[in-house]
Amino acid sequence: MTRRKKGIHIPAELSILAKLAQEYGHADPSGEVDDADRFKQPYNEVQWQGISTELKKSFAPHDWERMRLLAQGIREGLLWCDETMDRYCGATCHACRDFCCDANGIYYDLADLIYLLILDGDLPVSQTRAKRNTSCRYLSAEGCILPRMCRPFICTWYLCEPQMELLEAEPIPFQKQFTAVTQMIRRCRRQLLALHETSLRKPL
Repeated sequence: MTRRKKGIHIPAELSILAKLAQEYGHADPSGEVDDADRFKQPYNEVQWQGISTELKKSFAPHDWERMRLLAQGIREGLLWCDETMDRYCGATCHACRDFCCDANGIYYDLADLIYLLILDGDLPVSQTRAKRNTSCRYLSAEGCILPRMCRPFICTWYLCEPQMELLEAEPIPFQKQFTAVTQMIRRCRRQLLALHETSLRKPL
């Protein structure tokens, strides 16, 4: 099967993500999560601002347009997922006894930070928490106070068992679209990381 055929599950209205799917193909980008990511840990607001400044200085001008296209594709995909994820969360989270939003492993990672800085030039006010074993600072009684496009990606790609059951009850074409979109977001994130790593080695 060609890459073009694999890309057909991206909804037509997601023009940027569909274009990127034609380029990169649509294989599941397994192995993205890096537990050694130094940003996936608590930071206070002063440390967080230092990280923002550090990363902004690391972006090479010659890779900027490509990185911005990838970030726009990620945002496009996240906005498309938003209605479905909100619906699933509304149907399942109120009865949950193991609230994943409050899990200790929920942090912004490097791919999140690059995406947000490239897209908007700034980060949310802080990492999800300043100390371990504390609640996520963005979690309210009504749910997350951040729009989905500004949350750590783990908050979108992870579906608990009840949410997976809801997805599996959807029409097959929608299941394929949802899977295709989340996989392409992951592929774009990996490409952002690869470009950033390459940029660090290039002379300005």
